[in-house]
Amino acid sequence: MAKLARDVMTNNVIMVSAGTTLADAHKLMKNHHIRHLPIVDKDQRIMGVLSERDILKSANIYQSHVEEMMSQPVVWMAEDEPINSAVEKMLEKKISSVLVGNSEDQLIGIVTTDDLLQLLAQSLDKVPKKQPLSTLFDIESLDEIAYKISQTGI
Repeated sequence: MAKLARDVMTNNVIMVSAGTTLADAHKLMKNHHIRHLPIVDKDQRIMGVLSERDILKSANIYQSHVEEMMSQPVVWMAEDEPINSAVEKMLEKKISSVLVGNSEDQLIGIVTTDDLLQLLAQSLDKVPKKQPLSTLFDIESLDEIAYKISQTGI
């Protein structure tokens, strides 16, 4: 069965309000070890997403505010969408995160490239390991070579 966004996403998304300085946002991101920070308006609606890359573009993080540097428009996906959809959106838009919403259009999570890499690592652990190839140098006699060839069906 295909994994869905809700199976892979990070829950309890940390957000900041418009008006927050880039310095405060950067500190929050550093303290929580995150690279994406949704920005909300006074009604808690998502306005954009701030990334580390956005912060680096600013000339003065102490005077600039998050809404000046955030990325827009926000890329969303539904919690019940296959995770492949997140990959396609990230590749198409050249972004590193997709926000996840529920049926009431509320933010319930975020899928990042880190989440996708973790999923990939988990799936690789489930793949059977390949048997090492025998080479002629591993075989000591012509009888063994003939036997190996007959076993492989060559």
